[in-house]
Amino acid sequence: MRRRFVIIGLMVLVTACSRVAATPQPATKPLSSGRVTFAGSTTLQPLAHELGQIFQERHPGVEMDIAAGGSTVGIQAIHDGTVDIGMASRSLKPEEAEGIAQHQAAVDVIAMVVYKSNPVEDITLEQLRDIYLGKIANWSEVGGEDQPITVVVRGKNSGTRGAFDEIVLDGQEPSSPNLQTAVAASDVAAMVSEDRNAIGYLGFGHFELDIKVIAIDNVLPSEETAKDGSYPVVRPLLFLTGPLTQPLADTFVEFALSDEGQQIVAASGWVPAK
Repeated sequence: MRRRFVIIGLMVLVTACSRVAATPQPATKPLSSGRVTFAGSTTLQPLAHELGQIFQERHPGVEMDIAAGGSTVGIQAIHDGTVDIGMASRSLKPEEAEGIAQHQAAVDVIAMVVYKSNPVEDITLEQLRDIYLGKIANWSEVGGEDQPITVVVRGKNSGTRGAFDEIVLDGQEPSSPNLQTAVAASDVAAMVSEDRNAIGYLGFGHFELDIKVIAIDNVLPSEETAKDGSYPVVRPLLFLTGPLTQPLADTFVEFALSDEGQQIVAASGWVPAK
C-alpha cells in the first residue's frame, strides 16, 4: 500500500512538471491582433520601422502604422490622443512634457555635412554658429574656397532643426543670406550632395549619399565621442506615450528599450540609449 502511494505521488509530480514546462512564457507568447499608430520625427521614423519589423516577426498579428510629420506633430498627437506613440528627436519643453511619458530609445549625433570635394575638414562651434546666423557667408573665411556658402536647414517642425537651433544657435533663428530649407533628412543629404557650396546637418543614421562629414572643434561625430561628451551636437531620440496609449503600444516601447531592441538600434547606425 505504501509503495502504491509513492508511485501515485510521483505520477502527480511528473504531470504537474509537464504542465509547467508546456506553459509558454509571457515574453515569447505572440500578441493577439492589433494596430499601433505613430507620428512625429522624420529622423526617428526609419528606426521605428526597423524595430517595428522585428516586433511584427515576434507578433505577426500586429500592424504598425508609422507616419512622420516632425517632432512637434508627434508631441501634439500624443496630447490629442490621435496616435499611440509619438516620436521626437529633441528634448521636450516643460509645457510640452506635461502628461507625456518620454522613453529614450537612442542618442543621436547631429553631423555637419558638406559637398564631397569641399576642402574644409574642421570648423569651430563658434564658426558654425556664425555661418548659420549669416555672420560668415563665404567658405574662404573658414579655410575653404572663395565661394558663397549655401546654408541648408530643416523646417520648423523638425526635431533636428529644434535641437540644432538650441544647441548651436542658442535658440536663435538661422539668418544666412543664402538659406535653403529641406523637408526631410533625405532632402538635406540630396541638396548637399548636389551643391558644392552647401553645408547641412543630418542625424547619425542618414549618411546614404556620397557626402563629407566635417569635425567640430577637431572632433568627428561617432558613438564614442557622443558618449564621452567630446562631440557637442547630440540629442535624445524619444518615443512618447500618453494616457490614451493602448497597452499594445506600451509593449512595443518595452521591446525598443530591451537588450534586443537596443542591439537593433546599434545595428541601424544609431547610438543606443543604454
